[in-house]
Amino acid sequence: MPDIEIQGQRIHYLDRGKGEVVFMLHGLAGSSRFWEDTLNVLPEGFRGIAPDLPGFGDSEKPKRRYSCSDHLAMMQGLANFLGHKPLFLVGHSMGGVVALLWTLNMPETVRKMILVNVPVSGGRALHGRGRIGAALPGLAAVQIGLHLPPVLWMLRKFLRYYYVLDPRFTKDARKAPLYSLWGNARALKRLDLSPRLSEIKVPTLVIGTRKDGIVRPSEFEKTARKIPGSEAVWIDGAGHCPTLERPEETHRMMMAFLKS
Repeated sequence: MPDIEIQGQRIHYLDRGKGEVVFMLHGLAGSSRFWEDTLNVLPEGFRGIAPDLPGFGDSEKPKRRYSCSDHLAMMQGLANFLGHKPLFLVGHSMGGVVALLWTLNMPETVRKMILVNVPVSGGRALHGRGRIGAALPGLAAVQIGLHLPPVLWMLRKFLRYYYVLDPRFTKDARKAPLYSLWGNARALKRLDLSPRLSEIKVPTLVIGTRKDGIVRPSEFEKTARKIPGSEAVWIDGAGHCPTLERPEETHRMMMAFLKS
């Protein structure tokens, strides 16, 4: 589990396997651990790289204004260090927004892209619960609930729409300071990439779930419709995190797409 300094900031990442690089980007309040199960099922001939985005997990958490463009610059710095291009991009939720920016700005560096429950339309993409998460009071509630175990049970219904209540993920979520959660949520809410989806030319798999309590199902439909030639699959019986809630089905779709 190496660390590297990119643009003066420490970035932590998981590195598994050998071969063509699959770059995996987590969502808000997530970390590289979100992808551990996915890393474990990568086929032979693939190398999985799962970083902690700045402000999350074990990466550095500077007190500054956060943006998806800044995340992109840091992640491309890591990719340049690893020296594997073009690569495969996988993004969940906010990580998918970073993956989209990457593909729009440097399409020649991307072989294929997988998007999982990605809010492409900014604040309009979110259910009411998601909009609560983009406001300071909502994030404060999450932060308090995660740091004070006696009140965590009061927030279980709210938190389950963000991430499965697995100790691996709640532990890492506690590492994210409030300014990182709030700043990233606000940046995500203000960024609407839907007008640019038709510019994407790389092969893309779009994964959506009907029970996502954060991102509206219409975002899946919009993304699949606007990205030329994209493949689109629904994962039944899952919420915001199908790789955790329906791992076998979701990973089967993802691995088949990577190998095709």
